[in-house]
Amino acid sequence: MPSHRPRARRVVGVASCVVVLGGCAYGPSSADHRAAENLAAALDEAASGVEVASLVVGLVEDDRTVTPVADVTLRDALADVGGAQDALARDVPELAQHAAREQALAAVADAVSAVADARSWVNGVSPSTGPQVAAALDAAGEAIDAATQELGG
Repeated sequence: MPSHRPRARRVVGVASCVVVLGGCAYGPSSADHRAAENLAAALDEAASGVEVASLVVGLVEDDRTVTPVADVTLRDALADVGGAQDALARDVPELAQHAAREQALAAVADAVSAVADARSWVNGVSPSTGPQVAAALDAAGEAIDAATQELGG
């Protein structure tokens, strides 16, 4: 009676290759019609983080919150903005949306920097003043809004 083990090993080997190669399908071929949605969602997340950071800076300037609370809130805002940056960097938009993605990446990178500086300022380790931090956050928010408008959102 012939053994079916060699055939079973080949089937398992072929199946393994299909699974591994199937996992590599996340690339330019995965660009689809949802790219604008993905970009808009990431920009919304970044805008939310910047808005939270702006509110926190205002509360700190008015002595309406304490440093530990402000720091934790800014850390969360930074995670939102950083998550948006990661999502934008990982997305593979169609060629027609490439310029919008680049604008979004630049705007969100500025937002990451502004929120990080706000956190440093709240902790007393930034050379920036409160008004400078607030202005940088405002500029970051405006750049995100412009990138969102570019997408038609």
